[in-house]
Order: sequence, then C-alpha cells, then structure tokens
Amino acid sequence: MARRPPGSEAIRARDNAETGARERIVAAATRELIDGEGDFEIADVARRADVSVGLAYHYFGSKAGLIAVLITDFHDRHETVVNHSVDKSLAWPVREKARLKASIDFLYADPATHLIMGKLRGSAEVIAIDTGRRAQMIELAARNIANGQKQGYISRQIDPVFAAAAIVGGINQAVAHALSSRKRPNAGELTEKLWTFITGGVLLTRHAAPDARRPPSARRP
Repeated sequence: MARRPPGSEAIRARDNAETGARERIVAAATRELIDGEGDFEIADVARRADVSVGLAYHYFGSKAGLIAVLITDFHDRHETVVNHSVDKSLAWPVREKARLKASIDFLYADPATHLIMGKLRGSAEVIAIDTGRRAQMIELAARNIANGQKQGYISRQIDPVFAAAAIVGGINQAVAHALSSRKRPNAGELTEKLWTFITGGVLLTRHAAPDARRPPSARRP
C-alpha cells in the first residue's frame, strides 16, 4: 500500500474544516439575506455561522463579495434544475414545456427569488452576474430553438437568437411581475401563460402528444 506523504492527513483535515466553514457562512448569509429582506451585516452572518467576523472577510473580502457568491449560488441551483430535470428523449414541445415548468417551480419555491429578481435586481452585484448569465441562457435557448426547427416543430422564419433573447427576457420580466403582484398566479398558471407566449413567439408549427418520445423526423411514416 502506497504511503501517504507526511502531513497529508493534517492538510486534508484543514481543507475540510475550511470548506465546512465556508459552506456555513454561505448558508448563514442566505438566511440573513432572506430574514433581512435583502440586507444583512457580516457580523450577524458570522454569528449565525459560528465563525469569526475576520474569517468571513477572509473568504469573501466584503459584504458585496458575499452577496455576489449568494447570487451565483442561486443561479447555479436554478440552472441545475432546468438543465438536468428534463427527459431528453421527449419531443421538443413536451420537453421544453417540462423545462419551463421546472424553472417556474424552482423560482416560486426558492425563498431568495423575490429578492434577487425584485429588491436586489438593480444592485451592482446582481446586474454584473445577471448580464453574463443571461447571455449564456440566450445562447442555450437559441440552440434549443434551432433544434426545434430541425425537428420540424418551429417555423424556419424564426431567428433563433432574437427569439431566444425575447423569450429569456420575457420570462424574467413575467416572473418578477408575478412575484410582486398582489394576485400572484400559482406556478401552474404562470407556466401555462408563459408557454402560450413561447409557442406564439416561435410560431410552433406542430404539437406533440404528452407521451411523445421521438421527434417527427425520427419517427417512421
């Protein structure tokens, strides 16, 4: 059996401790952000995470740096849900409606959504991160639309990039409006309204049954 280099166990224990402390700070900051309706103090975060204030500053540099991490974490979790919860064997309309539903369900369920898409939306941290993330989302959506065109579901008249930009922007605005509305539609209602908007925007030329698996081009006549 190969011998571990001297001090490797101590290094591993230190790394684990640092990872655990960092995760506790992020979790504590998330709770403080939600409890404070978009604001928190580093001292309160450190107290909740059971770490020193100095350690919190050591990991994140500043309050703005910690907020940026929270926003990035929110987007990462959202993207994980949207990109990994859909059966890729489904026909394009069924798959993309399921993707939309997963997205709306996540945004409605996460307690930080109304802050990140509402009160914090104009903050420098949110704007900086959202700009890059939105560009990525538009690129992925454009690929999805182009794929739908290849499969015969979407009109060839549609420009995938412009349609993707309109859809991504429209969904973000609609969710932000819904979350701030006094008569908030439930997640299912909003999904249906947005799906109608999307199918109209891409000029959906062909629908699929809910149990459809393969695209029309892959089916035998």
